[in-house]
Amino acid sequence: MSGLSLNHTAFPLVEELMREPERYGIRVLRAECGATVLDLGVEAPGGLEAGLKMVEICLGGLGRASLAWLNVAGRFIPAVSVWTDRPALSTLGSQMAGWKLELSGRVVLGSGPARALVKKPKKVFRALGHEEEADLAILALEAEELPDEDSLRGVAEACGIGPDKLYVLVAPINSTAGLVQVVGRAVEACLLKMMNIGLDVMAVRTALGIALLPPPHPDPDVCMGRTNDSLLYGSTVILTADLDDQVLAEAVPKLPSCSSPSYGKPFLAIYEEAGRDFYSIDPAVFAPAQVAITSLRSGHTYVAGELNEGIIVESFGPRA
Repeated sequence: MSGLSLNHTAFPLVEELMREPERYGIRVLRAECGATVLDLGVEAPGGLEAGLKMVEICLGGLGRASLAWLNVAGRFIPAVSVWTDRPALSTLGSQMAGWKLELSGRVVLGSGPARALVKKPKKVFRALGHEEEADLAILALEAEELPDEDSLRGVAEACGIGPDKLYVLVAPINSTAGLVQVVGRAVEACLLKMMNIGLDVMAVRTALGIALLPPPHPDPDVCMGRTNDSLLYGSTVILTADLDDQVLAEAVPKLPSCSSPSYGKPFLAIYEEAGRDFYSIDPAVFAPAQVAITSLRSGHTYVAGELNEGIIVESFGPRA
């Protein structure tokens, strides 16, 4: 369907990071195998700019990210705003954390344009109809350590490229860049849920999403809880789609996180009740707090869900 190469479209953004590592607070490392590793928060400080650039790279260069503000219970809280004119391809084809990898004995999820070369997961790329052609690969990892030589060689081999053509961005969730890139996924969460309930994601023409940016915390579990609360309870996604009114009237109420029986508790509580097993959690809860879709056929807009200020205030913690 698409003649675009996600890896090639995103590469100028990677080059920008590599040209100015001090500006972005990152480290650029060359592995023995020739792969390039960009540390956005493991040992390097990273920052907001690095996180925003990571969001745009994960979108395959087909979207933009910036900071904004939202008023929540009388408090102004920063937020990450994302928009794209190629919603399905940029989010499901690239940004989605859909590639299971092993890193130092631990399973981590890979996102970014490299996924399009290995077609992980395959059902997504069947829906997208995208055939990626690239002589380089860009992978993003949410991890607390940098990948070792064996991991880098394995990724390059899976992508069908030499290790010297592999670029890996790494940021832990309890880093500034890590927080930004995770909450920059509201649109992706919405489109994935659309696909899971049987809607044609290729009918979505434009997408805008905004999600609250939580305060940092040294504990990765707390950051994981806060970022998920941002998406489940503190995000809004606005789409336009070439779908008719009947389809949208039936589908939109199913899209927000409040359509799940798991809705209504801070995410860490949901996680603990599931035995700390993500795969035991109702997948329907992984969705934006509010969704609005305008039909390009009628001009009518369908809205469901709302921000849950109480859980956000509880999750983000009291001010001293």
